[in-house]
Amino acid sequence: MINFKIKIADKVLEINAFNESTKKYCGKFLSEEEPNYVITMTEEDLTNERTTSETGKVYVNEEISALYRKIAELLVEKNIIVFHGSSFMVDNQAFLITARSGVGKSTHSRNLKEYIGERFIYINDDKPLLKINENSVIVYGTPWNGKERRSNDISAPLKAVLFLNRGETNTYRKIVNKEEIYIKMISQIYLPKEKAKRELALKAADSILKNINFYEINVTKDIESAKMTYEEIIKNEIK
Repeated sequence: MINFKIKIADKVLEINAFNESTKKYCGKFLSEEEPNYVITMTEEDLTNERTTSETGKVYVNEEISALYRKIAELLVEKNIIVFHGSSFMVDNQAFLITARSGVGKSTHSRNLKEYIGERFIYINDDKPLLKINENSVIVYGTPWNGKERRSNDISAPLKAVLFLNRGETNTYRKIVNKEEIYIKMISQIYLPKEKAKRELALKAADSILKNINFYEINVTKDIESAKMTYEEIIKNEIK
């Protein structure tokens, strides 16, 4: 097997994998530090990933997809969860844009990068890790970062989550109804099948509700949408 270590969310994981490509995929997150945990891939993991993937397809290949699932199942016990969304940092503050796959969260993040300039730094463009603390949420980059491979080995405190819809005009609103937020958010969090771990993930979601602001944005594909999001939301959140 291929043995290597990665460091994500301040945890060092020793990985025993079948394929050299899995190590290569982890790229900038490789580490030489002493591991906190050891994860060994099995043929059963690969078979299960092919048959139970919630999206009907694997992330990149069976092993890379199954590995992140095993990591998610492990780290949820440490109040660290996988969140589906495009995360980035502006002035050392993190923001997360989430939407159904294909709606345009990565497109909007790309427009924001163009509008904001070098102050905009990707954390992870697809599946960042969120560490839930008593009074804060920290966003971490990971190798599982989408088809464009946009991520960095960095972290920052989360200021706001933006639920994105595609619209004919650019509008936004702050969401204050906790039930509405919960319904929108829960579908974007990885929920383990094991009951005890699933309950830990749901508890983490409750903690996010208490510490973070939430917005709904309806945006077009042009740069004016990024102007609205920055000027009306991000700019005010980083004051």
